[in-house]
Amino acid sequence: MLSVIFVILTLALVMFLVFKKVNIVIASIIASIVLAVLDGQNVVTAMSETFMTGTANYVKNFFLLFFVSALFGKMMESTGAAAAIARGLANLLGEKFAILGVLFAGMVLCYGGISALVIAFTMYPLTLAVFKRANLPRRLIPGAIAAGCFTFAAAALPGTPQTINVTPIPYLGTTVTAGATLGIICGIIGIAATCVYMYWEAARARAVGDGFTADTATLEALSKADEAGSNINPIVALIPILVIIVLLVGLQINVLISMLAGSAACALLFFKNVKNVPSLLGDSVQSAMSAAITTGCIVGYGAVVSASTGYATLSAALLSLDAPPLISYGLTTTILAGAAGSGTGGLAIALENLAPQYLEMGISAEVLHRIGCLSAIGLDSLPHNGAVVVLLTLAGMTHKESYKQIFVTTVVLTVIVAAIGIALATVMY
Repeated sequence: MLSVIFVILTLALVMFLVFKKVNIVIASIIASIVLAVLDGQNVVTAMSETFMTGTANYVKNFFLLFFVSALFGKMMESTGAAAAIARGLANLLGEKFAILGVLFAGMVLCYGGISALVIAFTMYPLTLAVFKRANLPRRLIPGAIAAGCFTFAAAALPGTPQTINVTPIPYLGTTVTAGATLGIICGIIGIAATCVYMYWEAARARAVGDGFTADTATLEALSKADEAGSNINPIVALIPILVIIVLLVGLQINVLISMLAGSAACALLFFKNVKNVPSLLGDSVQSAMSAAITTGCIVGYGAVVSASTGYATLSAALLSLDAPPLISYGLTTTILAGAAGSGTGGLAIALENLAPQYLEMGISAEVLHRIGCLSAIGLDSLPHNGAVVVLLTLAGMTHKESYKQIFVTTVVLTVIVAAIGIALATVMY
């Protein structure tokens, strides 16, 4: 029992350190050392072999995916194509439904494979302009952006090349369209609930006269919104995303090739806007290295956990629960994602350690893929999550001012939809 407590304590330690803004790589290393000491493992072996093997395997499997994803995102951002899509959807829905325009723009960009932080930086000045025109308070901006790009477009809808949807493939032998019917049903439910909630928040703000206000930094950001993507037709801007989806989903082309083809399509369509290619490539490499190593170290910590005495006890307890196996799988995945502050990291740890056992029990790999993705976007957006902190900082808001909407859309609704998904999967499969 004591060995289980050691595992739980180090999970809490990771969460605490990340919440205190300690780099997640450092937090993972510290937690791994502490667990190795408490568990009686040889610390040098635990770190140089167990931890590093877990980290290295993850980087080997996913670095190229992070790179091509970052390249596509940078290409769409730098050419103005992403901004054109966001502007087009916001204009299409008008002032009354302005907040829904922001949501759908984020979802489209997310489904196309652009990383959440790239979307946030692209969307922020445009969202400011939309909110000013609709006279909506700036405190709702982080929630609107997060609801679009942190949730169901990334994890529920089949076919997206987002990392979280690709992560299960090497562990389960699935494809990006795994659990398609389940994912579509859950995606529709989640997106509908998100839209209703955010529209209600906007209507509530209008009812009490809570409108748009601007400081100097906001005015500067607004000036950028007038320029970004203004010379690009939003329909044409969608073509690179469509290229990826057709190749990846329709023709079953490898995700790396599909993403590179999307980047090439973007460069060809908007070549006049492509500038400083070496810098663009360098930024993409840096983003990929940061994402791969950060998540890899969390997986490395997971490897130390799986080598501990406590893990064997926890694993046996989870598998012996009277509850359906998918409940224990989903619960474990979302708890790990919350502790790591990373949906991808939590999902990778869960798949690495639990997937073989559940597959042996006869549970469909496609179900494990989709339920894992849905569960991973639950508790990963707690206040210590890095993307949440960056988004709030970008918008000039505090947790007190704007975290409520982020919490409802990216934690409460995602956990509810994951539970619905588990119930549906139990009946459907």
